[in-house]
Amino acid sequence: MKKPLFTVVVPIYNASKFIRKAMEHLVHQTFQDFEIIIVDDGSTDNSAQIIKDYAKHDKRIKLIQQKNAGVSAASNTGIKAASGEYVCIHDHDDFVNLDYFEKMAVAANQTHADILCGEVNEPGWSFPEFTHIQIATSLSDKIFITHANAFNCAWRYAYKTEFLRKTKLLFETSVWGAQDVIFSKSAIVLADTVATVPGAIYNVVDQPTSLGKDNKKKNAHCTAETAKAWQRYAELLQKHGATELLNTPDKPSHINTFKMFNRVIYKVEIYPRKKRYFLFGINIGTKHMD
Repeated sequence: MKKPLFTVVVPIYNASKFIRKAMEHLVHQTFQDFEIIIVDDGSTDNSAQIIKDYAKHDKRIKLIQQKNAGVSAASNTGIKAASGEYVCIHDHDDFVNLDYFEKMAVAANQTHADILCGEVNEPGWSFPEFTHIQIATSLSDKIFITHANAFNCAWRYAYKTEFLRKTKLLFETSVWGAQDVIFSKSAIVLADTVATVPGAIYNVVDQPTSLGKDNKKKNAHCTAETAKAWQRYAELLQKHGATELLNTPDKPSHINTFKMFNRVIYKVEIYPRKKRYFLFGINIGTKHMD
């Protein structure tokens, strides 16, 4: 049996209020060659039943139920069960544009890159936009072309399954709230090739009940294992010479200018969460978008 091009892993926990939107944007994609693995991390609402109803009409949907162990453990369960050539992580309250996987498939077939990096729509943030498919191989290009020094989210990317298994890369289950940092940045460092995917847009809906935002759980899991996980991450960055690069301040994702007689009179630099304003080259103010 031919394996699908993509596996979409969606960890869910009490997601009944918004999982339908995520599912509708997945099952109605213009490109259909992918499987959807939903990992129910011990939900106490009817999330699992909603997924079962979808699965009755779509054989690509698989439901895995487990005791509550956290978003990292749920993501790892999905990654281990994946049969697609690439794995995508998808939060249960977000959604992708209907041509998302069509765009990803074009880039996958053209580049065969270890990681595909799409675009993100999230209010208040200035994620990079890509004008064309570009393949990065050097460490600095992989980081700065994707702006991996500024953005940590795992769901920006599609990861080649073979690459994840070769590197044994999984989420650190002892790290809460910043689990994406270790996973996504380690992946960028370890990948041989990273390709940008213009027009593949992932939309973030910032719900207060999003997975990984339970502060009590974060505090309860700050253990010796958490410290060891961060130490392993630091050692990996140091080994590959990535520490300084990943801590480099981000460059503006957009610059808007007003010129008169070929001279820049007014300029706006747009960064994640802020805009800097310049008049005749002098910084006249910064607006923070919290």
